[in-house]
Amino acid sequence: MLREFLKRYIVIILVAAAVLVAVILCITAGITARRLKGAPLWEEMTIELGDRIIRDPAYYVEGRQWTIDHTVIDVSRANNVQVGDYEVKAINPFAEYIFRIHVRDTRAPALTIGESSRTVLKVKETYGMDVIGARAYDLSGYAVIKYVYNGQEVHELCFDEAGRYEITVRASDGNANRTEKTVQLFVDTPPEFYGLHDQYVLSGSSEEDLDPVFAKDEVDGGLTAKIKTDLSEVNFNLPGDYTVHYKVSDGYGLDATAESKIHVVSSEQTVKEHENDCVLSAKDLEYAVEEGFFSYKPLKEPDRKWVMDNCDRTLVNLYTEWSDGSSNSGSAFVYRVTPEYVYFVSVYHVTSVMQDYPVWFTFYDGSSIRCMITPLRLSAGNEASLFRIAVRDIPYHTFVRLKQAAEEDNIYDTVKPGTLLLEYCKNWRAGEIEELVKDVRVISFKLSDIQKQYVDEESYFAVTRESVGGMSGTAVFDHRGVLAGICSKTMYPLEEEETKFQDGCDFLLKVDTLSELMDRTEEIDKMEKRRTKYNSAQ
Repeated sequence: MLREFLKRYIVIILVAAAVLVAVILCITAGITARRLKGAPLWEEMTIELGDRIIRDPAYYVEGRQWTIDHTVIDVSRANNVQVGDYEVKAINPFAEYIFRIHVRDTRAPALTIGESSRTVLKVKETYGMDVIGARAYDLSGYAVIKYVYNGQEVHELCFDEAGRYEITVRASDGNANRTEKTVQLFVDTPPEFYGLHDQYVLSGSSEEDLDPVFAKDEVDGGLTAKIKTDLSEVNFNLPGDYTVHYKVSDGYGLDATAESKIHVVSSEQTVKEHENDCVLSAKDLEYAVEEGFFSYKPLKEPDRKWVMDNCDRTLVNLYTEWSDGSSNSGSAFVYRVTPEYVYFVSVYHVTSVMQDYPVWFTFYDGSSIRCMITPLRLSAGNEASLFRIAVRDIPYHTFVRLKQAAEEDNIYDTVKPGTLLLEYCKNWRAGEIEELVKDVRVISFKLSDIQKQYVDEESYFAVTRESVGGMSGTAVFDHRGVLAGICSKTMYPLEEEETKFQDGCDFLLKVDTLSELMDRTEEIDKMEKRRTKYNSAQ
């Protein structure tokens, strides 16, 4: 009986112990679970389209390190490059949490513009919008570009006038985000050629015998110096008709091309018949003058031969014959070329005896014209004399080759006693002698008391006496091609003269006051009107 009681008692004790252990285990397990499953840090958030979805568990749940280490983040249902609402799960052995991520697009598309600021469009030419070089990119994969001009959307570009135009470029994505930039477009006219005409040259000629072709641009102005001439098809030694090609580019890269006919002939008379085939408009002449076509650049270093070969284009011979068989010859040089007139400078003792008679003008190339002159004198003490000829009265072939004598400020800082100068006369006595060339050396800018009785010391300087009759009025150059004086008067040897002048000397007019004559050209207008009125009354 006792044994049965003990058995039952032991069973009860064991059951009670088991229950106690189970209870303890349950309590411990609950505590452990609570400690290991952690807790969510947030429920939902919004991120920008394209932003990275974080996979670090510590970003989602908090708890002991064991919990963090045993938590897995499931982002398989989320897409960070597509707008939408997505679930992200955090799973560990003791819990599963769901987080909501809202992907939104608030960033505007990226917009880039090509080098349109350097792109030049031609006036009245139609272009597609691709000339702007706009590119748009958006993470959504969708971006539309629109172009706006004067408040209106445009799909092509065409402008009737040169100038700068502002285009607005807008890039939009599918989520109402927009980027906007403005672009400055430059619209220009391509260069234009002028002076194009059929040309007639004698067999055996060269490119130098061709009349020049000019080019201009509304923005750049004169472009003549940039013309590229293609004469590959021309044989100057074989009579025939040929084509010459021209190309020029302006400062913005716009090109223009042209061509003209070259007729190589064996008859000099045929060439002369076509000397004036081309006539430039006043506007074209203005462009040529403004770009300095009729000027030349003096040398930096002396070169007498270069002066001989280039400065002769400034020279002209004056010749008059009277009914009694007597004649007078003098010289002049081109001082200014304007769209209306070519202005010449000579000396008054030459021009004063010619002004009432027709004068033969013989240019450097031997071509001649006959016309009247109206001279204007600088002052009573300075016989520098200015007169002009209308551009239309000079053969075109000759006119477009004329050059005005180069001037230089403070020329007498470099031209000093001892300086060697070149006195140059072309086609003396209307071509009787082709040219007279004399080298003269500066003696002094301070004249003797005897000389001061005849000339104004402020206006003249003395050089060795080398000039001959007919050279009066011609240009005297330094060896760089700069106008240094005007051949004027001669003083013959005098025994009572100062030693350095006893061999006689020539007096050259200074040229640093010639601009004063050009400032008074309206006086020539008045004199010509009075002469015209007088002749009409007769």
